[in-house]
Amino acid sequence: MNRQIALCLFTYLGFLLWLYLAANHSTIEDWWTVKTINESTSKNQDIIQVITPAYFAISPIKMLIGLSVFIILGTMLFFIIRKGEGR
Repeated sequence: MNRQIALCLFTYLGFLLWLYLAANHSTIEDWWTVKTINESTSKNQDIIQVITPAYFAISPIKMLIGLSVFIILGTMLFFIIRKGEGR
């Protein structure tokens, strides 16, 4: 039982660490970031103006993808640990 609690805490804290780093210490070019740039376009769609200073928003789609990855990872590790205990 202690291994399962440790695994849940490890997965949860890993997710929170990823979320913190992806939201605060990454750039737009990083593949693991959750940041997006707010921008506005003109009516003729020729000019894209980045709002200055560049305010970054958090992408909910990227957040859901990251959450899904950590849930799947935690579930897989849970079953591996459970199988190793002999149940």
